[in-house]
Amino acid sequence: MSTVAQNNMGPVRPADEEAKAVFRAIKDEVVAQLNREDNIHDLHRMDDLKLIDTYILVEYATEEVAYGVNYFGKIDLGEGKCIHVR
Repeated sequence: MSTVAQNNMGPVRPADEEAKAVFRAIKDEVVAQLNREDNIHDLHRMDDLKLIDTYILVEYATEEVAYGVNYFGKIDLGEGKCIHVR
């Protein structure tokens, strides 16, 4: 388990162009993960997610790690549905 001293995650920030580009680049992977049966969030009930019209990064945070940067984002899928993506 990590401690506060080990936590390198930065503050939550509003979406900027750089972060939007990162999350746009992984959109297909995110959609593929959502299209599997998801009994935890019931997102599979959203028209079986065959087509996602809305995919908007709302806010994000970054974490510096030994091999680069991890991005954590809140994505708005519309219809009141948001997901958190890492």
